[in-house]
Amino acid sequence: MKISIVYHSSTGRTEAAAKEIVKGIEAVEDMEAVLIPVSSFSEKKDEYVKELQESAGVLFGTPDYYAAESWQLKQWLDTCPVSLGGKLGGAFATSNVPQGGPVMAIESILTQLLVKGMLVYSGGTSLGKPNIHLGPVCTGPEMTGMDLFPVFGQRFASKAAELFR
Repeated sequence: MKISIVYHSSTGRTEAAAKEIVKGIEAVEDMEAVLIPVSSFSEKKDEYVKELQESAGVLFGTPDYYAAESWQLKQWLDTCPVSLGGKLGGAFATSNVPQGGPVMAIESILTQLLVKGMLVYSGGTSLGKPNIHLGPVCTGPEMTGMDLFPVFGQRFASKAAELFR
Protein backbone atom coordinates (compact mmCIF):
# COMPACT_ATOMS: atom_id res chain seq x y z
CA MET A 1 0.00 0.00 0.00
CA LYS A 2 1.25 3.47 -0.89
CA ILE A 3 1.28 6.77 1.01
CA SER A 4 2.32 9.94 -0.83
CA ILE A 5 3.86 12.95 0.86
CA VAL A 6 3.29 16.22 -1.00
CA TYR A 7 5.36 19.07 0.41
CA HIS A 8 6.93 22.45 -0.20
CA SER A 9 10.36 23.15 1.26
CA SER A 10 12.38 26.31 0.75
CA THR A 11 15.19 25.78 3.28
CA GLY A 12 15.26 21.98 3.32
CA ARG A 13 13.68 21.62 6.77
CA THR A 14 10.25 20.55 5.51
CA GLU A 15 11.91 18.07 3.15
CA ALA A 16 13.90 16.68 6.09
CA ALA A 17 10.67 16.35 8.08
CA ALA A 18 9.03 14.51 5.17
CA LYS A 19 11.96 12.07 5.07
CA GLU A 20 11.51 11.38 8.79
CA ILE A 21 7.84 10.59 8.17
CA VAL A 22 8.93 8.11 5.46
CA LYS A 23 10.86 6.17 8.13
CA GLY A 24 7.68 5.72 10.14
CA ILE A 25 5.53 4.80 7.15
CA GLU A 26 7.97 2.19 5.91
CA ALA A 27 8.22 0.66 9.38
CA VAL A 28 4.66 -0.60 8.85
CA GLU A 29 4.48 -3.90 7.00
CA ASP A 30 3.79 -3.64 3.25
CA MET A 31 3.72 0.18 3.28
CA GLU A 32 5.58 2.32 0.74
CA ALA A 33 6.15 6.07 0.91
CA VAL A 34 6.51 8.39 -2.09
CA LEU A 35 7.93 11.91 -1.77
CA ILE A 36 6.38 14.52 -4.06
CA PRO A 37 7.93 17.99 -3.83
CA VAL A 38 5.60 20.62 -5.31
CA SER A 39 8.67 22.35 -6.76
CA SER A 40 9.17 19.53 -9.26
CA PHE A 41 5.53 18.53 -9.78
CA SER A 42 5.17 20.04 -13.26
CA GLU A 43 8.35 18.30 -14.46
CA LYS A 44 7.15 14.88 -13.29
CA LYS A 45 3.40 15.43 -13.43
CA ASP A 46 2.47 12.13 -15.11
CA GLU A 47 4.59 10.09 -12.70
CA TYR A 48 3.32 11.96 -9.64
CA VAL A 49 -0.34 11.83 -10.71
CA LYS A 50 -0.02 8.04 -11.05
CA GLU A 51 1.56 7.80 -7.58
CA LEU A 52 -1.20 9.92 -6.05
CA GLN A 53 -3.95 7.90 -7.75
CA GLU A 54 -2.44 4.70 -6.33
CA SER A 55 -2.04 6.12 -2.81
CA ALA A 56 -4.40 5.20 0.00
CA GLY A 57 -3.29 8.28 1.89
CA VAL A 58 -1.62 11.60 1.24
CA LEU A 59 0.27 13.75 3.74
CA PHE A 60 0.93 17.43 3.11
CA GLY A 61 3.88 19.37 4.51
CA THR A 62 4.64 23.05 4.62
CA PRO A 63 6.80 25.64 6.24
CA ASP A 64 4.77 28.08 8.34
CA TYR A 65 4.58 31.51 6.71
CA TYR A 66 2.70 34.06 8.77
CA ALA A 67 0.49 31.42 10.42
CA ALA A 68 -0.44 29.75 7.13
CA GLU A 69 0.87 27.22 4.65
CA SER A 70 3.21 28.35 1.91
CA TRP A 71 1.59 29.85 -1.18
CA GLN A 72 3.26 27.11 -3.22
CA LEU A 73 1.45 24.34 -1.33
CA LYS A 74 -1.81 26.33 -1.31
CA GLN A 75 -1.56 26.79 -5.08
CA TRP A 76 -0.91 23.05 -5.50
CA LEU A 77 -3.96 22.21 -3.39
CA ASP A 78 -6.08 24.71 -5.31
CA THR A 79 -5.12 23.18 -8.66
CA CYS A 80 -4.64 19.55 -7.62
CA PRO A 81 -5.01 17.39 -10.76
CA VAL A 82 -6.09 14.28 -8.84
CA SER A 83 -9.29 13.42 -7.00
CA LEU A 84 -8.34 13.00 -3.35
CA GLY A 85 -11.84 12.06 -2.17
CA GLY A 86 -11.97 9.00 0.06
CA LYS A 87 -8.21 8.94 0.71
CA LEU A 88 -6.73 9.40 4.18
CA GLY A 89 -5.16 12.84 4.55
CA GLY A 90 -2.97 14.57 7.09
CA ALA A 91 -0.58 17.48 7.51
CA PHE A 92 2.67 18.57 9.13
CA ALA A 93 4.60 21.81 9.41
CA THR A 94 7.98 23.30 10.12
CA SER A 95 8.45 26.72 11.66
CA ASN A 96 10.92 29.15 13.14
CA VAL A 97 8.74 29.55 16.25
CA PRO A 98 6.50 27.15 18.17
CA GLN A 99 3.71 29.60 19.02
CA GLY A 100 0.55 29.30 16.97
CA GLY A 101 1.69 29.63 13.38
CA PRO A 102 2.50 26.03 12.47
CA VAL A 103 -0.69 24.73 14.07
CA MET A 104 -2.74 27.26 12.11
CA ALA A 105 -0.97 26.18 8.91
CA ILE A 106 -1.90 22.55 9.65
CA GLU A 107 -5.50 23.54 10.43
CA SER A 108 -5.74 25.36 7.10
CA ILE A 109 -4.49 22.32 5.20
CA LEU A 110 -6.80 19.94 7.07
CA THR A 111 -9.79 22.16 6.26
CA GLN A 112 -8.89 22.06 2.57
CA LEU A 113 -8.57 18.27 2.73
CA LEU A 114 -12.06 18.00 4.23
CA VAL A 115 -13.44 20.13 1.40
CA LYS A 116 -11.75 17.76 -1.08
CA GLY A 117 -13.55 14.81 0.53
CA MET A 118 -10.57 13.28 2.27
CA LEU A 119 -10.77 11.36 5.54
CA VAL A 120 -8.68 13.56 7.84
CA TYR A 121 -6.25 11.96 10.27
CA SER A 122 -4.66 13.58 13.27
CA GLY A 123 -4.16 10.83 15.82
CA GLY A 124 -4.87 13.48 18.43
CA THR A 125 -4.40 12.20 21.93
CA SER A 126 -6.15 8.88 21.28
CA LEU A 127 -2.88 6.97 20.94
CA GLY A 128 -1.28 8.36 24.09
CA LYS A 129 2.23 9.70 24.42
CA PRO A 130 3.65 11.29 22.48
CA ASN A 131 0.57 13.41 21.82
CA ILE A 132 0.78 14.79 18.30
CA HIS A 133 -2.62 16.54 18.20
CA LEU A 134 -3.40 17.79 14.64
CA GLY A 135 -0.05 16.92 13.07
CA PRO A 136 3.62 17.10 13.98
CA VAL A 137 5.54 20.38 14.11
CA CYS A 138 9.25 21.01 14.38
CA THR A 139 10.73 24.40 15.10
CA GLY A 140 13.90 26.40 14.65
CA PRO A 141 17.16 25.57 12.92
CA GLU A 142 17.71 22.83 15.52
CA MET A 143 14.37 21.30 14.40
CA THR A 144 13.01 20.70 17.89
CA GLY A 145 10.23 18.13 17.75
CA MET A 146 11.61 16.15 14.80
CA ASP A 147 11.33 12.95 16.88
CA LEU A 148 7.54 13.13 16.42
CA PHE A 149 7.68 12.79 12.64
CA PRO A 150 8.51 9.05 12.35
CA VAL A 151 5.91 8.34 15.05
CA PHE A 152 3.30 10.26 13.06
CA GLY A 153 4.28 8.43 9.87
CA GLN A 154 3.90 5.05 11.56
CA ARG A 155 0.55 5.98 13.08
CA PHE A 156 -0.75 7.38 9.79
CA ALA A 157 0.34 4.27 7.85
CA SER A 158 -1.19 1.99 10.46
CA LYS A 159 -4.51 3.81 10.18
CA ALA A 160 -4.38 3.63 6.36
CA ALA A 161 -3.72 -0.11 6.59
CA GLU A 162 -6.61 -0.55 9.02
CA LEU A 163 -8.99 1.37 6.77
CA PHE A 164 -7.98 0.18 3.31
CA ARG A 165 -6.54 -3.36 3.55
